[in-house]
Amino acid sequence: DRPRYLMGVGYERDLVDAVRAGVDMFDCVLPTRNGRNANAFTRQGRLHLRNARFREDQAPLEDGCDCEACSTGASRAYLRHLFLAGEMLGPILVSLHNLRHYQRLLLDI
Repeated sequence: DRPRYLMGVGYERDLVDAVRAGVDMFDCVLPTRNGRNANAFTRQGRLHLRNARFREDQAPLEDGCDCEACSTGASRAYLRHLFLAGEMLGPILVSLHNLRHYQRLLLDI
């Protein structure tokens, strides 16, 4: 029984379908590409942190998430500020969050 690898798949629904079809490994740029562009994945959907509605939002990206951004108390407003200020910490934290989101997604299958 050899491992099955699927290259380039990245959308959550596609990952779930592939795992159910027996795929064992993936590579995907979506979590980090989206993280670098201020898009955070959550179980409730994608958050575009540059949007003005996050200006005063003190919530973490996702309640119950144990990623570096959420567990250290970085709020949506703070992350938005980092992106608007061009600080490299913003893309790093949101990329780490997105990677953890994908890990949790696959652990739940």
